[in-house]
Amino acid sequence: MNSMRKIVDAEIALVSNPDARQALSDSYTQAADAAQSIERFFEDFTARAWGDQARRVFFRNWRSPGTGAASFCALTFRLLEAAEKSAQGWQRELLYRCATRLSEVSHEDVGIGGTDHQRLYDDFATRLAGSDEWKLDRYHIPGLKAFVGFSRYYRQNGDDLGRAMIISLPEELYNHGEFSFAAAKFSRWHRDVLQRPEQSWKEDLKFIHDHLGDTERGHFASLVRGFEDYCSAVAFQPDWSLLREANVGLLEDMAEYYRVLFKRLVEADARDRSVARERAIA
Repeated sequence: MNSMRKIVDAEIALVSNPDARQALSDSYTQAADAAQSIERFFEDFTARAWGDQARRVFFRNWRSPGTGAASFCALTFRLLEAAEKSAQGWQRELLYRCATRLSEVSHEDVGIGGTDHQRLYDDFATRLAGSDEWKLDRYHIPGLKAFVGFSRYYRQNGDDLGRAMIISLPEELYNHGEFSFAAAKFSRWHRDVLQRPEQSWKEDLKFIHDHLGDTERGHFASLVRGFEDYCSAVAFQPDWSLLREANVGLLEDMAEYYRVLFKRLVEADARDRSVARERAIA
């Protein structure tokens, strides 16, 4: 599939609720320009080798799997607490199942059955950045990913658990779309641009590969099923316009994030070239 829209459409089609399907589909139509801007970032980023400074900026800011997993774990704990407080057995059962399904979002992230994804990301970044200097705070760009930051905060602290779940749906769908779209770009970058040894491809890009196939797709499906359980347990009536608005907000925020990030990468790369010229002259 050659676009994020085609990738996510296949997942949206599996959602049983027609109103939820429509809200998700409408949001990707409404934010089509944002989705295309995100795609262009990965095409443009993987077309260049970049200098050391630029690579450090990218890896310091691109992903933080441990932070995201922690917020989903927090929401799972809150659902378990709600189940414990429920007086009705049938309701308690549904909330426990909801929490179980939600916990599946973080299984791979926290390392159940394998290596936790934060360690995988650290290894991925260090391999392709050449050192672990990318972890330094001076490469961090503050104020990015406002929507994702709000979603994580609300999963941990928001008053309305139903709202916390509904605004989380777009993030898991987006993750599946982004990883599936970007994977081939990173493979091309590794092979044709960075020209790293072919035998290192599997280890270098393990973080990317571990998010393909059923991993992120399964996270989205589990979250959808868990949300349906929650709605049944507490007679929650979803506001599907909120789902549409949340998805549009996420896509537009991510497009802006990548616009700012690319600008910073170009600036860092220019500094790298300037330093290289000065050293050559000296």
